[in-house]
Amino acid sequence: MKKLALAVSALAVSAMGASAADLAVKSPRYQAPEAAVLSWTGFYVGVSLGGEQANADWTTNSVGVVAPGFVIPPPTVDASSPRRFSTSSGRFGGFAGYDYQFAPQWVAGIVLDAGYFNGTVTTVGVPGCTITCILGVPGPGADVSSVRARWDADVRGRLGYLVTPNVLLYGTGGIAFQNFSNSATCQTSQTDPVCGPTAIPIFTTATNSSTRTGWTVGVGVDARIFANWMLRAEYRYSDFGTWNNSLSLVSPGVSNVTLATSLKLNTHIGMVGIAYKFGGPVVAKY
Repeated sequence: MKKLALAVSALAVSAMGASAADLAVKSPRYQAPEAAVLSWTGFYVGVSLGGEQANADWTTNSVGVVAPGFVIPPPTVDASSPRRFSTSSGRFGGFAGYDYQFAPQWVAGIVLDAGYFNGTVTTVGVPGCTITCILGVPGPGADVSSVRARWDADVRGRLGYLVTPNVLLYGTGGIAFQNFSNSATCQTSQTDPVCGPTAIPIFTTATNSSTRTGWTVGVGVDARIFANWMLRAEYRYSDFGTWNNSLSLVSPGVSNVTLATSLKLNTHIGMVGIAYKFGGPVVAKY
């Protein structure tokens, strides 16, 4: 009986060991869940609010006056030229672009941006003819001059570095467009240095407008806030070179005044915006 009991016990232990081995073999391996990774690659659109400062250094190169029936000394450009015109105002706009994440921490892209800005600055007198540009006729009289900047647009490239998976620091540069205008107003009177002389006061205004092309550079930061939404903060400087134009102030039967002017133009833009990126996260498999 003892031998039989020992044989049964040995058989039971052997069966339990085999069963445990089978369970160990058949147990499934643990697999880590698939992780969703936010990619910066894709298209996006957004809106922005900010401010703009437009600067124009106005130089009057010559003043020509034709006044039939009047003897006028040849005018000269006085020390009121050049003159700085600087205007600041709010700006609102929109932007759209495409980014490509070509390395774990590098993103390149292209962006189109446009905004509306309506800034005007007006000063007393015409640059170059405010102090005494015609002998015997000092002072600006009732004359005024102004520079206005309106809408702008640009096409730029971007290159950024991801300081964190959700924060992108970038530099940007490209081609910029800005609408500018300048104007001068004078009064035909005995004391006016530009449009005089006559005893009958008549106001006359000349305006030029042009959309200038220049270059722009800037820096900014994009931050993902939730899902496909991101915030953007950006600063840009744009330079539009020198705009040469002529202002012709015509008072029929009294005078014809031609101002040859040059304006050096640049702008500063700062803005914040919110954008939506199309497409979902990339699923990374391990």
